[in-house]
Amino acid sequence: MKTLKYIIPALILASMLFYSCDIIEAPYEENFNPVEIDSAKKKVLIEDITGFRCGNCPEAAAVAHEIAELYPDNVIIIAVHAGALAVPTPTRNYNFLTLVGQDIAKKFNLPATPYGLINRKAVEGQFLLSPSSWATATTAEIQKDAGYKLEIQAEYESSSRTINLEANVKALAMGAMNHFISAYIIEDSVIQYQQDDRLYPNIHVENYVHMHVLRGAMNGSWGTELSDEPLMLNQSIKKNLSFTIPENKDWVPKNLSLVVMVRNNDTEEILQVEKVKLIK
Repeated sequence: MKTLKYIIPALILASMLFYSCDIIEAPYEENFNPVEIDSAKKKVLIEDITGFRCGNCPEAAAVAHEIAELYPDNVIIIAVHAGALAVPTPTRNYNFLTLVGQDIAKKFNLPATPYGLINRKAVEGQFLLSPSSWATATTAEIQKDAGYKLEIQAEYESSSRTINLEANVKALAMGAMNHFISAYIIEDSVIQYQQDDRLYPNIHVENYVHMHVLRGAMNGSWGTELSDEPLMLNQSIKKNLSFTIPENKDWVPKNLSLVVMVRNNDTEEILQVEKVKLIK
């Protein structure tokens, strides 16, 4: 196996838990051991559940970004706007909410923000983790062998605003059943309002740059079944999906990416994930 890189993390841990919108008090810092990543290991999806009126959420986003910088080829982030503090108001009326995000919040019983899912893997019985736990959970996941290899390609037809995706999925283990494939659409560089309590007393940021924003799904919140028969070792399956961007959406195609994941429908665990820019 080819070693890709050595990572020297620089996060230092301390956290407290509260039952409110600021459910976890910043700063979110963590200590964990360096790990060596090789090409056969699993990639990790961090679903940062956030809200534009959540003052502690920008610091949580910074934690996810720092982890992704430590593992640039093996960590993918989605910012899922959900919960009470993601709901638009008469004065802050831009709508980040999505059906997918609301489904995720409901399935995992989101109490408040910020919280996160790391490959939708439960840690000591808890799916939703505080930002101070994300690095350790990511490090644990990233050292596991991959169950699948994903190769994905995307095309965009500007005249019809249609996104086309081709995913080649190769099984790296025997006999998997009830595994589903999902394709989510995310957008970078969305300039909108965000509350950021780190900037007190000037906490209202009118031109905050929102990254990894979940915009929707190409094949529903939970995806579609990968195969109705057990897969053999090294067996490959090709999946093609299309999605037309609604006319009322302000998404900027050059800022869009697709995040494709294979998920165990029995446990919710994400078994492999990949990301591709829509327009390179």
